[in-house]
Amino acid sequence: MHIEKRVRPDQIDLMDLDPFVRATDAELFRQLRDHDPCHWNDEPDGGEGFWSLTRYEDIKAAGSDWETFSSAGGTQIQSRRAEGHGKPSIHNMDAPRHRDMRALVTAEFTRERMLRLEPRIRGLVSRHLDELVAQGEADLVASATARVPLLVLGALLGVDPDHTSQFIAWTNVISGQTDPDYVADPSVMARTRTEIYEYFHELTAERRARPTDDLISLLTHADIDGVPLDQEELDAYYLVMLVAGNETTRNLMTGTVLLLHENPDEWARLKEGQVKPKVAVDELVRVISPIVCMRRTATRDVELHGRDIKAGQKVVLWFNSANRDERVFADPDRLILDRSPNKHLAFGWGPHFCLGSHLAKLEGEILLEELISRDLSLSVTGPVERLRSNFFRGIKRLPVKVA
Repeated sequence: MHIEKRVRPDQIDLMDLDPFVRATDAELFRQLRDHDPCHWNDEPDGGEGFWSLTRYEDIKAAGSDWETFSSAGGTQIQSRRAEGHGKPSIHNMDAPRHRDMRALVTAEFTRERMLRLEPRIRGLVSRHLDELVAQGEADLVASATARVPLLVLGALLGVDPDHTSQFIAWTNVISGQTDPDYVADPSVMARTRTEIYEYFHELTAERRARPTDDLISLLTHADIDGVPLDQEELDAYYLVMLVAGNETTRNLMTGTVLLLHENPDEWARLKEGQVKPKVAVDELVRVISPIVCMRRTATRDVELHGRDIKAGQKVVLWFNSANRDERVFADPDRLILDRSPNKHLAFGWGPHFCLGSHLAKLEGEILLEELISRDLSLSVTGPVERLRSNFFRGIKRLPVKVA
Protein backbone atom coordinates (compact mmCIF):
# COMPACT_ATOMS: atom_id res chain seq x y z
CA MET A 1 0.00 0.00 0.00
CA HIS A 2 1.28 3.46 -0.89
CA ILE A 3 1.67 5.71 2.15
CA GLU A 4 1.68 9.43 1.51
CA LYS A 5 5.03 10.75 2.73
CA ARG A 6 4.91 13.43 5.39
CA VAL A 7 5.43 16.93 4.06
CA ARG A 8 5.24 20.30 5.75
CA PRO A 9 1.70 21.76 5.66
CA ASP A 10 2.91 24.76 3.67
CA GLN A 11 4.12 22.34 0.99
CA ILE A 12 0.79 20.55 0.59
CA ASP A 13 -0.78 21.19 -2.81
CA LEU A 14 -4.40 20.06 -3.04
CA MET A 15 -4.37 20.69 -6.78
CA ASP A 16 -1.98 17.74 -7.10
CA LEU A 17 -4.43 14.98 -8.02
CA ASP A 18 -2.05 12.05 -7.50
CA PRO A 19 -2.91 11.54 -3.79
CA PHE A 20 -6.61 11.51 -4.68
CA VAL A 21 -6.04 8.88 -7.37
CA ARG A 22 -4.03 6.78 -4.90
CA ALA A 23 -6.61 7.41 -2.12
CA THR A 24 -3.78 8.55 0.17
CA ASP A 25 -5.01 12.12 0.62
CA ALA A 26 -6.34 11.42 4.16
CA GLU A 27 -2.88 11.91 5.66
CA LEU A 28 -2.50 15.28 3.94
CA PHE A 29 -5.81 16.48 5.33
CA ARG A 30 -4.90 15.23 8.80
CA GLN A 31 -1.78 17.38 8.73
CA LEU A 32 -3.78 20.39 7.59
CA ARG A 33 -6.43 19.93 10.29
CA ASP A 34 -3.74 19.73 12.95
CA HIS A 35 -1.27 22.34 11.77
CA ASP A 36 -2.81 24.60 9.10
CA PRO A 37 -6.64 24.45 9.23
CA CYS A 38 -6.97 27.56 7.07
CA HIS A 39 -4.46 26.68 4.37
CA TRP A 40 -3.44 28.84 1.42
CA ASN A 41 -3.03 26.93 -1.85
CA ASP A 42 -1.63 28.37 -5.06
CA GLU A 43 -3.25 27.33 -8.34
CA PRO A 44 -1.45 26.16 -11.47
CA ASP A 45 -1.46 28.12 -14.72
CA GLY A 46 -1.68 31.51 -13.08
CA GLY A 47 -4.82 30.83 -11.08
CA GLU A 48 -5.60 33.16 -8.21
CA GLY A 49 -5.26 30.53 -5.46
CA PHE A 50 -7.64 29.57 -2.67
CA TRP A 51 -8.04 28.99 1.06
CA SER A 52 -8.83 25.48 2.31
CA LEU A 53 -10.97 24.82 5.37
CA THR A 54 -10.42 21.30 6.69
CA ARG A 55 -11.95 21.15 10.20
CA TYR A 56 -15.55 20.05 10.72
CA GLU A 57 -16.74 23.05 12.73
CA ASP A 58 -15.17 25.59 10.35
CA ILE A 59 -16.78 23.92 7.33
CA LYS A 60 -20.16 23.69 9.02
CA ALA A 61 -20.00 27.37 10.01
CA ALA A 62 -18.97 28.50 6.51
CA GLY A 63 -21.64 26.33 4.89
CA SER A 64 -24.28 28.01 7.05
CA ASP A 65 -23.11 31.57 6.37
CA TRP A 66 -23.97 32.15 2.72
CA GLU A 67 -23.82 35.91 3.13
CA THR A 68 -20.09 35.70 3.95
CA PHE A 69 -19.21 32.62 1.91
CA SER A 70 -21.10 32.95 -1.35
CA SER A 71 -21.79 30.26 -3.95
CA ALA A 72 -22.49 32.77 -6.71
CA GLY A 73 -18.85 32.94 -7.80
CA GLY A 74 -18.70 29.20 -8.55
CA THR A 75 -18.58 25.99 -6.54
CA GLN A 76 -15.61 24.19 -8.11
CA ILE A 77 -12.08 25.23 -7.28
CA GLN A 78 -11.38 26.30 -10.83
CA SER A 79 -14.21 28.02 -12.64
CA ARG A 80 -15.79 25.50 -15.03
CA ARG A 81 -18.54 27.56 -16.61
CA ALA A 82 -17.75 27.85 -20.29
CA GLU A 83 -18.25 31.19 -21.98
CA GLY A 84 -21.52 31.37 -23.86
CA HIS A 85 -23.19 28.66 -21.81
CA GLY A 86 -25.83 30.83 -20.28
CA LYS A 87 -27.03 31.26 -16.76
CA PRO A 88 -25.67 29.61 -13.60
CA SER A 89 -27.12 26.48 -12.04
CA ILE A 90 -28.69 26.41 -8.58
CA HIS A 91 -25.25 25.37 -7.28
CA ASN A 92 -23.85 28.73 -8.31
CA MET A 93 -26.30 31.18 -6.76
CA ASP A 94 -27.36 32.50 -3.36
CA ALA A 95 -30.66 33.48 -1.77
CA PRO A 96 -33.18 34.64 -2.65
CA ARG A 97 -32.80 33.22 -6.19
CA HIS A 98 -31.28 29.96 -4.96
CA ARG A 99 -34.08 29.50 -2.42
CA ASP A 100 -36.78 30.11 -5.03
CA MET A 101 -35.17 27.89 -7.69
CA ARG A 102 -34.58 25.06 -5.25
CA ALA A 103 -38.14 25.26 -3.95
CA LEU A 104 -39.44 24.32 -7.40
CA VAL A 105 -38.34 20.70 -6.92
CA THR A 106 -37.83 20.28 -3.16
CA ALA A 107 -41.10 18.40 -2.70
CA GLU A 108 -40.01 15.89 -5.35
CA PHE A 109 -36.95 14.82 -3.33
CA THR A 110 -38.34 14.21 0.15
CA ARG A 111 -37.82 10.83 1.82
CA GLU A 112 -41.54 10.08 1.45
CA ARG A 113 -41.51 10.91 -2.24
CA MET A 114 -38.39 8.83 -2.82
CA LEU A 115 -39.98 5.81 -1.13
CA ARG A 116 -42.47 5.76 -4.00
CA LEU A 117 -39.52 4.84 -6.20
CA GLU A 118 -38.51 1.89 -4.01
CA PRO A 119 -40.12 -0.83 -6.20
CA ARG A 120 -38.44 0.56 -9.31
CA ILE A 121 -35.06 0.89 -7.59
CA ARG A 122 -35.28 -2.61 -6.13
CA GLY A 123 -36.21 -4.04 -9.50
CA LEU A 124 -33.23 -2.34 -11.19
CA VAL A 125 -30.77 -3.42 -8.48
CA SER A 126 -32.13 -6.97 -8.57
CA ARG A 127 -31.87 -7.17 -12.36
CA HIS A 128 -28.31 -5.92 -12.42
CA LEU A 129 -27.29 -8.28 -9.61
CA ASP A 130 -28.81 -11.15 -11.62
CA GLU A 131 -26.66 -10.10 -14.57
CA LEU A 132 -23.55 -9.94 -12.37
CA VAL A 133 -24.24 -13.44 -11.04
CA ALA A 134 -24.63 -14.72 -14.60
CA GLN A 135 -21.33 -13.12 -15.64
CA GLY A 136 -19.45 -14.34 -12.57
CA GLU A 137 -16.76 -11.69 -13.02
CA ALA A 138 -17.24 -8.17 -14.35
CA ASP A 139 -16.42 -4.51 -13.99
CA LEU A 140 -18.93 -3.39 -11.36
CA VAL A 141 -19.07 0.19 -12.64
CA ALA A 142 -19.83 -0.61 -16.27
CA SER A 143 -22.15 -3.50 -15.41
CA ALA A 144 -24.17 -1.98 -12.59
CA THR A 145 -23.26 1.09 -10.55
CA ALA A 146 -22.99 3.50 -13.50
CA ARG A 147 -26.30 2.26 -14.86
CA VAL A 148 -28.69 1.88 -11.91
CA PRO A 149 -28.54 5.53 -10.67
CA LEU A 150 -29.00 6.89 -14.19
CA LEU A 151 -31.97 4.62 -14.85
CA VAL A 152 -33.56 5.83 -11.62
CA LEU A 153 -32.76 9.46 -12.39
CA GLY A 154 -33.97 8.99 -15.94
CA ALA A 155 -37.36 7.89 -14.63
CA LEU A 156 -37.56 11.07 -12.54
CA LEU A 157 -36.55 13.29 -15.44
CA GLY A 158 -38.68 11.43 -17.97
CA VAL A 159 -35.93 10.35 -20.38
CA ASP A 160 -35.91 7.21 -22.51
CA PRO A 161 -34.14 4.34 -20.64
CA ASP A 162 -32.67 3.24 -23.99
CA HIS A 163 -30.51 6.37 -23.86
CA THR A 164 -28.72 5.29 -20.65
CA SER A 165 -25.41 4.48 -22.36
CA GLN A 166 -25.33 7.93 -23.95
CA PHE A 167 -26.05 9.56 -20.59
CA ILE A 168 -23.23 7.58 -18.97
CA ALA A 169 -20.82 8.84 -21.65
CA TRP A 170 -21.98 12.42 -21.12
CA THR A 171 -21.76 12.31 -17.32
CA ASN A 172 -18.31 10.69 -17.50
CA VAL A 173 -17.11 13.75 -19.40
CA ILE A 174 -18.79 16.33 -17.16
CA SER A 175 -17.66 14.72 -13.90
CA GLY A 176 -14.29 13.59 -15.26
CA GLN A 177 -13.16 16.87 -16.76
CA THR A 178 -9.76 16.62 -15.02
CA ASP A 179 -9.29 13.00 -16.09
CA PRO A 180 -7.59 12.47 -19.47
CA ASP A 181 -9.46 9.19 -19.91
CA TYR A 182 -12.64 11.22 -20.41
CA VAL A 183 -11.56 14.69 -21.51
CA ALA A 184 -8.57 14.80 -23.81
CA ASP A 185 -8.97 18.51 -24.64
CA PRO A 186 -11.43 21.37 -23.99
CA SER A 187 -13.34 20.68 -27.21
CA VAL A 188 -14.64 17.42 -25.72
CA MET A 189 -16.28 19.30 -22.86
CA ALA A 190 -17.78 21.95 -25.15
CA ARG A 191 -19.17 19.32 -27.52
CA THR A 192 -20.65 17.31 -24.65
CA ARG A 193 -22.43 20.32 -23.17
CA THR A 194 -23.89 21.16 -26.58
CA GLU A 195 -25.13 17.60 -27.08
CA ILE A 196 -26.76 17.54 -23.63
CA TYR A 197 -28.49 20.87 -24.21
CA GLU A 198 -29.75 19.83 -27.64
CA TYR A 199 -31.16 16.60 -26.18
CA PHE A 200 -33.02 18.43 -23.45
CA HIS A 201 -34.23 21.15 -25.81
CA GLU A 202 -36.14 18.49 -27.74
CA LEU A 203 -37.49 16.98 -24.53
CA THR A 204 -38.54 20.41 -23.27
CA ALA A 205 -40.49 21.09 -26.46
CA GLU A 206 -42.24 17.73 -26.13
CA ARG A 207 -43.19 18.33 -22.49
CA ARG A 208 -44.48 21.83 -23.23
CA ALA A 209 -46.85 20.31 -25.75
CA ARG A 210 -47.65 17.13 -23.80
CA PRO A 211 -46.76 17.36 -20.08
CA THR A 212 -46.36 14.16 -18.06
CA ASP A 213 -45.51 13.32 -14.44
CA ASP A 214 -41.76 14.02 -14.51
CA LEU A 215 -39.27 16.71 -13.53
CA ILE A 216 -38.85 18.02 -17.08
CA SER A 217 -42.59 18.72 -17.25
CA LEU A 218 -42.55 20.28 -13.79
CA LEU A 219 -39.70 22.66 -14.60
CA THR A 220 -40.95 23.46 -18.09
CA HIS A 221 -44.24 24.68 -16.64
CA ALA A 222 -42.82 26.20 -13.43
CA ASP A 223 -42.63 29.89 -12.66
CA ILE A 224 -41.18 32.17 -9.99
CA ASP A 225 -43.41 35.11 -9.14
CA GLY A 226 -45.34 34.46 -12.34
CA VAL A 227 -42.25 34.39 -14.58
CA PRO A 228 -41.46 31.03 -16.26
CA LEU A 229 -37.87 29.77 -16.37
CA ASP A 230 -36.19 30.64 -19.65
CA GLN A 231 -34.27 28.09 -21.73
CA GLU A 232 -30.87 29.00 -20.27
CA GLU A 233 -32.19 28.50 -16.74
CA LEU A 234 -33.73 25.18 -17.75
CA ASP A 235 -30.46 24.08 -19.39
CA ALA A 236 -28.53 24.79 -16.19
CA TYR A 237 -31.11 22.95 -14.07
CA TYR A 238 -31.11 19.87 -16.29
CA LEU A 239 -27.32 19.71 -16.35
CA VAL A 240 -26.89 19.93 -12.59
CA MET A 241 -29.58 17.30 -11.97
CA LEU A 242 -28.06 14.99 -14.56
CA VAL A 243 -24.61 15.10 -12.99
CA ALA A 244 -25.23 15.76 -9.30
CA GLY A 245 -28.24 13.45 -9.26
CA ASN A 246 -26.18 10.62 -10.63
CA GLU A 247 -22.56 10.92 -9.51
CA THR A 248 -23.16 10.92 -5.75
CA THR A 249 -25.13 7.68 -5.90
CA ARG A 250 -22.83 6.03 -8.43
CA ASN A 251 -19.79 6.74 -6.27
CA LEU A 252 -21.60 5.71 -3.09
CA MET A 253 -22.66 2.34 -4.52
CA THR A 254 -19.25 1.55 -6.02
CA GLY A 255 -17.43 2.69 -2.89
CA THR A 256 -19.76 0.59 -0.75
CA VAL A 257 -18.75 -2.63 -2.49
CA LEU A 258 -15.07 -1.72 -2.17
CA LEU A 259 -15.35 -0.86 1.53
CA LEU A 260 -17.25 -4.05 2.38
CA HIS A 261 -14.57 -6.05 0.55
CA GLU A 262 -11.87 -4.26 2.56
CA ASN A 263 -13.75 -4.65 5.87
CA PRO A 264 -15.01 -8.27 5.99
CA ASP A 265 -15.75 -8.12 9.73
CA GLU A 266 -18.13 -5.20 9.23
CA TRP A 267 -19.72 -6.94 6.24
CA ALA A 268 -20.26 -10.02 8.43
CA ARG A 269 -21.97 -7.90 11.12
CA LEU A 270 -24.24 -6.41 8.47
CA LYS A 271 -25.17 -9.81 7.01
CA GLU A 272 -25.86 -11.22 10.48
CA GLY A 273 -28.32 -8.41 11.20
CA GLN A 274 -26.23 -6.69 13.86
CA VAL A 275 -26.42 -3.47 11.84
CA LYS A 276 -29.39 -2.22 9.83
CA PRO A 277 -28.71 -1.16 6.22
CA LYS A 278 -30.29 2.25 6.84
CA VAL A 279 -27.76 2.92 9.62
CA ALA A 280 -24.85 1.44 7.67
CA VAL A 281 -25.41 3.72 4.68
CA ASP A 282 -24.64 6.83 6.73
CA GLU A 283 -21.28 5.43 7.79
CA LEU A 284 -20.48 4.31 4.25
CA VAL A 285 -21.25 7.75 2.87
CA ARG A 286 -19.15 9.38 5.63
CA VAL A 287 -16.09 7.30 4.81
CA ILE A 288 -16.50 7.56 1.04
CA SER A 289 -17.48 11.26 0.91
CA PRO A 290 -18.60 11.07 -2.74
CA ILE A 291 -18.37 14.86 -3.16
CA VAL A 292 -14.92 15.78 -1.90
CA CYS A 293 -15.31 19.55 -1.70
CA MET A 294 -17.26 22.64 -2.64
CA ARG A 295 -15.95 26.14 -3.16
CA ARG A 296 -17.29 29.44 -1.88
CA THR A 297 -16.15 33.04 -2.39
CA ALA A 298 -15.61 35.40 0.56
CA THR A 299 -17.78 38.51 0.36
CA ARG A 300 -15.93 40.34 3.13
CA ASP A 301 -12.61 40.16 4.96
CA VAL A 302 -12.54 37.34 7.53
CA GLU A 303 -9.87 36.30 10.03
CA LEU A 304 -9.72 32.57 10.74
CA HIS A 305 -7.02 30.68 12.66
CA GLY A 306 -4.76 33.71 12.40
CA ARG A 307 -5.15 33.94 8.62
CA ASP A 308 -6.65 36.88 6.75
CA ILE A 309 -9.16 35.83 4.12
CA LYS A 310 -9.78 38.80 1.83
CA ALA A 311 -13.08 39.67 0.17
CA GLY A 312 -13.18 38.10 -3.29
CA GLN A 313 -10.87 35.20 -2.45
CA LYS A 314 -11.90 31.57 -2.98
CA VAL A 315 -12.58 29.41 0.08
CA VAL A 316 -12.85 25.63 -0.38
CA LEU A 317 -14.83 23.46 2.06
CA TRP A 318 -13.28 19.97 2.15
CA PHE A 319 -16.13 17.69 3.23
CA ASN A 320 -13.93 14.60 3.06
CA SER A 321 -11.66 16.15 5.68
CA ALA A 322 -14.56 17.23 7.90
CA ASN A 323 -15.78 13.63 7.86
CA ARG A 324 -12.42 12.41 9.16
CA ASP A 325 -11.99 15.11 11.81
CA GLU A 326 -10.80 13.51 15.05
CA ARG A 327 -12.36 16.38 16.99
CA VAL A 328 -15.80 15.04 16.02
CA PHE A 329 -15.42 11.37 15.05
CA ALA A 330 -13.66 8.78 17.22
CA ASP A 331 -11.29 6.57 15.22
CA PRO A 332 -12.41 8.40 12.05
CA ASP A 333 -10.45 6.35 9.51
CA ARG A 334 -12.17 3.16 10.63
CA LEU A 335 -15.43 1.91 9.10
CA ILE A 336 -17.89 1.35 11.98
CA LEU A 337 -21.22 0.61 10.34
CA ASP A 338 -23.30 1.36 13.44
CA ARG A 339 -21.39 4.51 14.37
CA SER A 340 -23.49 6.79 16.55
CA PRO A 341 -23.75 9.69 16.54
CA ASN A 342 -22.80 10.15 12.90
CA LYS A 343 -23.43 13.77 11.92
CA HIS A 344 -21.27 13.65 8.80
CA LEU A 345 -21.16 16.42 6.19
CA ALA A 346 -21.02 14.15 3.15
CA PHE A 347 -24.10 15.82 1.68
CA GLY A 348 -22.89 19.30 2.54
CA TRP A 349 -24.41 21.73 5.03
CA GLY A 350 -26.58 24.81 4.94
CA PRO A 351 -28.82 26.07 2.14
CA HIS A 352 -26.96 23.99 -0.46
CA PHE A 353 -27.43 20.68 1.37
CA CYS A 354 -27.73 17.97 -1.29
CA LEU A 355 -31.26 17.76 -2.71
CA GLY A 356 -30.74 14.14 -3.70
CA SER A 357 -29.49 12.86 -0.34
CA HIS A 358 -32.62 10.78 0.34
CA LEU A 359 -32.45 9.20 -3.10
CA ALA A 360 -28.74 8.35 -2.77
CA LYS A 361 -29.22 6.79 0.66
CA LEU A 362 -32.27 4.83 -0.44
CA GLU A 363 -30.39 3.34 -3.39
CA GLY A 364 -27.51 2.46 -1.07
CA GLU A 365 -29.89 0.80 1.42
CA ILE A 366 -31.55 -1.26 -1.29
CA LEU A 367 -28.19 -2.43 -2.64
CA LEU A 368 -27.24 -3.67 0.84
CA GLU A 369 -30.62 -5.32 1.39
CA GLU A 370 -30.43 -7.16 -1.91
CA LEU A 371 -26.88 -8.35 -1.30
CA ILE A 372 -27.91 -9.62 2.15
CA SER A 373 -31.14 -11.30 1.04
CA ARG A 374 -29.32 -13.11 -1.78
CA ASP A 375 -26.34 -13.94 0.46
CA LEU A 376 -24.03 -12.46 -2.16
CA SER A 377 -20.51 -11.15 -1.71
CA LEU A 378 -18.72 -9.10 -4.34
CA SER A 379 -14.96 -9.68 -4.08
CA VAL A 380 -12.62 -7.19 -5.71
CA THR A 381 -10.32 -9.11 -8.05
CA GLY A 382 -8.09 -6.43 -9.55
CA PRO A 383 -6.75 -2.92 -9.17
CA VAL A 384 -9.14 -0.07 -8.39
CA GLU A 385 -9.02 2.64 -11.07
CA ARG A 386 -9.99 5.93 -9.47
CA LEU A 387 -11.17 9.09 -11.14
CA ARG A 388 -8.45 11.71 -11.46
CA SER A 389 -10.32 14.37 -9.53
CA ASN A 390 -10.33 16.32 -6.28
CA PHE A 391 -14.03 17.07 -6.64
CA PHE A 392 -15.71 13.66 -7.09
CA ARG A 393 -14.54 10.58 -5.16
CA GLY A 394 -15.11 8.45 -8.21
CA ILE A 395 -14.09 4.96 -9.28
CA LYS A 396 -13.84 4.37 -13.03
CA ARG A 397 -13.38 0.60 -12.93
CA LEU A 398 -13.77 -1.99 -10.16
CA PRO A 399 -13.32 -5.62 -11.23
CA VAL A 400 -15.38 -7.95 -9.02
CA LYS A 401 -16.21 -11.61 -8.67
CA VAL A 402 -19.60 -12.69 -7.39
CA ALA A 403 -19.60 -15.30 -4.63
